[in-house]
Amino acid sequence: MQNITYDLEYSLVGALLSGGLSPQSREVMSWLEPEMFETFQLGALYGNIRKQARKDDLIDILMLSQDYGENLANLAEMANQTPYSGNLSGYAKKVHRAWINRSAQQTMLKMAGELANARDEQVNEITQRALNQIQKLLVSKTEIKPVAMGELMDSYVDVLEKRSKSDFKERLLFTGIEAVDNVLGGINSTDIVVVAGRPGTGKTEFSLTLTRNIAKNKGSVLFFSLEMGNFQLVDRLLSATGQVGVKKLRNPQELDELDYNRLTYAITEVRHQQVYFVDRGGLSADEICAISESHSSEVGKLSAIVIDYLGLIDHKQERGMNLSQAISNTMNKLKTFTKNFKIPIILLCQLNRDVDGRAVKRPANSDLRDSGAIEQDASQIIMLYREGAYKADTDNPYSEAIITKNRFGELGTAYMRFEKGHFVDCDQAQAHQFINEKPQQMKPYAPKSYGKGAR
Repeated sequence: MQNITYDLEYSLVGALLSGGLSPQSREVMSWLEPEMFETFQLGALYGNIRKQARKDDLIDILMLSQDYGENLANLAEMANQTPYSGNLSGYAKKVHRAWINRSAQQTMLKMAGELANARDEQVNEITQRALNQIQKLLVSKTEIKPVAMGELMDSYVDVLEKRSKSDFKERLLFTGIEAVDNVLGGINSTDIVVVAGRPGTGKTEFSLTLTRNIAKNKGSVLFFSLEMGNFQLVDRLLSATGQVGVKKLRNPQELDELDYNRLTYAITEVRHQQVYFVDRGGLSADEICAISESHSSEVGKLSAIVIDYLGLIDHKQERGMNLSQAISNTMNKLKTFTKNFKIPIILLCQLNRDVDGRAVKRPANSDLRDSGAIEQDASQIIMLYREGAYKADTDNPYSEAIITKNRFGELGTAYMRFEKGHFVDCDQAQAHQFINEKPQQMKPYAPKSYGKGAR
């Protein structure tokens, strides 16, 4: 194997020397690094060739010998032995693949050594770290190439044909709450939907409502719960499906015969639904993406990923980096994942405590903690507001889903009733009238207008 790799690396360098600086050699040198060579001397020579190309805008044997101390006779021999430079890209891809294989083997050997001396509680961390490193290796820069408009047109015609044969709504996801879906217009495959609110406004319940609706329509959801345990989430799903109070599920002695019948129905209903939970706290964005990709490859394409919630993600805040920058990195990684894998992410977020001290407590985008990156990268932002979260004695039975950003649709407020801990549809005109008859400070927040298709 080593001889084959040496021959490939030798031929690659020879092709650069014989072919000179060309569009093909520029493209190869934009992503192939000297450390990807197994043979140190050939990697160092390649590094010097790349330096010369970038500095002097040429590849010249004589100047390499003069400026970098390379042996002129050896350079001439390499060029003569590789007279055809047309295979340069092929050589580069094979050298790159060999580097990936070596690096993956080294990572696995290192992991095996660490596992041999690891405590039980360290095993998962060591394994996950190794998997993340291998995953990064597999994201190949060689696959990133601009595509001409003309090439896209043939594929686009196919896309249009597929769209014409399916209902538009079939290509979108919906929350299952009609009023919210009417304003939101559906969720696309590359969207990050931020669901934000203060504690007690129903963020987790809202995400579970969406999860139930997707699962009921034969979709699959991967739910990252960084705070609640799996059984707490199951309690809520069964409660909503079977109309059995969560309190009774936590204390089954209170269940009567009707409750048991409803619970049996709910268990039967959800047992075979494709909802998967990860209740591990402190995961990083890289770990979430790696788990999601691995799970998707095992069970088939996911319909959506839910993350509860942003504040509990390990943002890997490095020295000299403030929290806003760390959150921005996390958002960028999640956005890249949705774009590459076409799986939307429902991201739950907390709001600043400043909301609690205001007379008007309806939230705005500026109330998002470290709001800049979140507001920029989100496709839609849904602010949840419930007067009952602030006033226990209120006569207001309504919750509000305030859509403050909607990249491909409208802005506005949708009303829901919050009954027995779950969101249900309600009469929008009646709710609107009730809310607007209350004192001025309680009227719905008018969201900042982004405009249709705004970022």
